[in-house]
Order: sequence, then structure tokens, then C-alpha cells
Amino acid sequence: MQNYILSVSGAVLIAAIATILLPESKIGKFINGIMKVFCLLIIFLPLPGLAKTIFGKEAPSFAVSGEMEPDDAFLDYMFSARAREQEESVEAVLEEQFGLVVKTQIVWECVEYAYTVKQVSVKIENFGIYGEEEHIFVIEQVKSRVMEMFSEAEVQVIEWSDGEDT
Repeated sequence: MQNYILSVSGAVLIAAIATILLPESKIGKFINGIMKVFCLLIIFLPLPGLAKTIFGKEAPSFAVSGEMEPDDAFLDYMFSARAREQEESVEAVLEEQFGLVVKTQIVWECVEYAYTVKQVSVKIENFGIYGEEEHIFVIEQVKSRVMEMFSEAEVQVIEWSDGEDT
């Protein structure tokens, strides 16, 4: 009962503040009307539960439970988009800092609904101005730079030439 009273009081308080702050134009009157409907909805929200108690039949429930299940498809989409953005960011940083053409792949996982990068693979496709004897040195620099960006992830840097690892 206490939660119900607090909910109704909060809705009325929000409506009163909105009425004070809104101008007396058509938009203000429209929003004021919407706030009144909002207050009525909050007031009448427990009626289906009351009907169930009185009549003993299952009434349609409009109340939202306290816990909601996360949308796994949405989380997968958002985390995949974040991984793509991070891949592009790594590629841009390595091209700018080292002058390399790379292809990055980020392997991520969802741990307790949080985005966690497990592995970062960087394939160097073109070393640009660096000669053959400098490749190992450049690979180590790239690996340390990517490890700075993703401290918790496993980092793998390989040279990619003609479609095969070397």
C-alpha cells in the first residue's frame, strides 16, 4: 500500500511541476492533458489485481514485474556493433601511427550482460615503408600498442601475405 501511495504522490507531483513550468499555449495544454491521463493510469493500475482478489478470476495484468529479462538479440547486435567500431578504431590507429595496412578481428563475449573482449587478432597486410628486416620489430611494436588498448585480452599479431600466414 505504501508503494501505491508513493507512486500516486509522485505522479501527481510530476504533473503539478509540469503544469507550473509549461506555458499556457496549445502544447502546454496538450502536455497537461497527457499528465492527467498519466495520473489516472497510475491511480487505476491496481484495479486488475483487486478484481482478481474479489472475484477469484484471473484478471489481465497491466503491472510490470520488478525484473525484466534482457533482450539477448539486442545485446548481441549492440556488442557486435561495438566490436566492429573497435576494429575500425584499431585499424585507424595502426595506420596512422605505423603506416600499416591491417585487418583486425575482435572476439568478444557477454559476461553477466557486460561486453568483454577475449581476443584481438591483427593481420598485417602491408608493411608500407618498412623493409624485410624490420618486420619482426614492427610486429612487436604493433602487439604492444594493441595490448595497451586491450589490456585484458589476448593479442595476436601476424604477417599476412598472399593469403597465407608466415
